[in-house]
Amino acid sequence: MKLPKFKLNLNVKPILNYILIIFVTALFLASIFISLPLTEKLVSNTNYDLNTKDKAYWSQDFIVSTENTETEALNDLRNIFYKRLKGYGVEEVSTYIEDSKIRINVTTSQDKELVKELISNKFEVKIVTRKADVNFDDPNNTYAYMLGNNYDTTEWDRSDFRNVYITKLKTSNGDYANFAIFKLWPTGEEKFRKFLTQYNGVSIGVDIDGFVTPYVVDTTSQIFAIPISSDNAEHIKVMSLLYNSGVVKTNFKIDSQTDLTVNTPTINYIQITLGILAALVVLYLYLFISKTTSPDILLKSLLATTLTISIYLAFLKIFQIPVDTFMLSIEAILAIMVTRIIAEGKDSVFYIELFLLIILSSVIFLGNGFISIIAQDMLILTALAKLCLVISSWYINKVKKI
Repeated sequence: MKLPKFKLNLNVKPILNYILIIFVTALFLASIFISLPLTEKLVSNTNYDLNTKDKAYWSQDFIVSTENTETEALNDLRNIFYKRLKGYGVEEVSTYIEDSKIRINVTTSQDKELVKELISNKFEVKIVTRKADVNFDDPNNTYAYMLGNNYDTTEWDRSDFRNVYITKLKTSNGDYANFAIFKLWPTGEEKFRKFLTQYNGVSIGVDIDGFVTPYVVDTTSQIFAIPISSDNAEHIKVMSLLYNSGVVKTNFKIDSQTDLTVNTPTINYIQITLGILAALVVLYLYLFISKTTSPDILLKSLLATTLTISIYLAFLKIFQIPVDTFMLSIEAILAIMVTRIIAEGKDSVFYIELFLLIILSSVIFLGNGFISIIAQDMLILTALAKLCLVISSWYINKVKKI
């Protein structure tokens, strides 16, 4: 007896498309849900609250006096302070010369002690060698190896190195630790190698403001690197800025530091979110009624705008990234505009994106304070808007085929 043969004509592709659409829709809804205000009130197991910086701000005025009061020396030092503070992420900083002194105003949410370190440290870096008449093995003076006055200076200092790169390297015991790698100018490499050859196997040191980090010379090593005791990311960032923001050529001190009233704008996050949502609905409703834009482009633009803002806010909430609420409102409005411009760009979209890239990059490097920070965020939002437009177009086409 022959069993009947069953032929199963099952087209798997539509089923997979359904599953994919359901999965993508769930991701869209999840990002929108997380981005909405007060989501944290509805979910007890996970913190989806927005981590705002509004109450973290402080403001101080520093007055710095220098040994060399010539205009050029003061301007050089003022520029170094500015590079350090801006590189660390100080939101508002102004430096200017007043009565042969440097005045620095900062308004920031960054760590107060680390900001002060960037202002108070000269960070004079010198390569030094041990004095012959100092007993570094004296049990009664266990800190002799750390004191700069126990060493002789050499011709080598920070100006002989193009930069100092801090990274983790493998130690002799197999662990990893942070090291500051001194990278020479190409013209000085051979001369520096000859200098190290004289002290092969001998302990020399790197003197920073009178405190020495010992270094046992090994001419077989291809790099000149000194250990750094800290593993704290913020401390490492500050140290990198102190190394690489310029060489201070004059001694200085902080004469005074005065607390100032913080004048950063704050807004109601919930109210502004509802306001932007209402404005978005009214805008697209008007565009639909006026028929100035085709329904397909309008739908794609609306979905992409919603996704761009939702994904950005969801990312900030999930990873608890500190934000300024007043900047979020500005960035949301700009994101709506940018998404509309790119969506309507058609054949000229490449030139529009190039123009936005040039403008935002210029503001990041040439701007100051909150304007520069907004430009950085807008660069991310512009890229995200472009991605969301592509995803929205794909998603709408898939849904239409179902």
